[in-house]
Order: sequence, then structure tokens, then C-alpha cells
Amino acid sequence: MFAYAKYMGFGGAKAQDLVQDSFIRAYRHLGRCGDPERFSGWLFKILSNLCRTAGAKSTRRSTESLYTPGLVLMSDGPTPDEIAETNRTKASVRAALDLVPEDQREALVLMYLQGYSVTEIEELTGASRSAVKMRLKRGRDALRAELAPLFSEVHER
Repeated sequence: MFAYAKYMGFGGAKAQDLVQDSFIRAYRHLGRCGDPERFSGWLFKILSNLCRTAGAKSTRRSTESLYTPGLVLMSDGPTPDEIAETNRTKASVRAALDLVPEDQREALVLMYLQGYSVTEIEELTGASRSAVKMRLKRGRDALRAELAPLFSEVHER
């Protein structure tokens, strides 16, 4: 849940707050969860709604580096230049992902970063199978368009 909130554009502390608020709301409204077997989907829907609400209230979301501090360089590992290039690429991908429409970004994050299947995304988001597939397709297309300049730069080198 924390990773989802982060990938939806919220910094560490805000992502933690959203996850915690999700659990609090779930606890307060436990009686509204009709099917105990679908608890995780119901809980995720609460988080998803909180992320949407928080995103709508925030005019600008903070970003966090995808670089892991404290990384120890080994002699046979990547060079500092390679690490810097990887970090630039990750930052570019993250920035491009932030420009993808929210419903498409949500589908991409759930599929490619969280590892959910189309069926699971259907259950989590409440969208139909065809809507999920369309969001994924349009999201990939939008991400590809945003990243095209980056990859043309790389191929020119």
C-alpha cells in the first residue's frame, strides 16, 4: 500500500499518512465490508480514494528520488557515471509517469510495479476488464510518448 501511494506521487511522509488513514477508515467502517474475502480489495479502494482526494487537494505533489542512499560501490559494480545515468533515467521515467493521466498511471503502477494481474486490478479499482486493458494501453502509449525524447537522446550517443 505504501509503494502504491508513493508511485501515485506522494512523498514518504504523505504516503505513510495516506496508508495509515486507510487503515483507520477501514477499522471505523469495518461493518461496510460486505465480503471478508474481498477485504484487501476494499481496503485498497479506500487508499485509492484517499490518494485521489489528496491529489485533487494538492496543486503540486512532491517527488522523491528512486535512488537508494547508502549504496556501496563494488569494484566490479557499476561506475559512478553508470549509477548517475541510471538515476537520471529513473527520474525521467518517474517524471514521465507523473504526466500520465491518473487512471492510466494507477493501472500502470498496479500492473508493472505492484505485479497485479488485469483481473486483480479490476477488483481493486472497480473498473471493468475492458476499461483496465484500455487504461493500460493508453497509459503505455502516453508513457512511450513522454519518454521518446529520452530514448532518442540515448540512441544518438
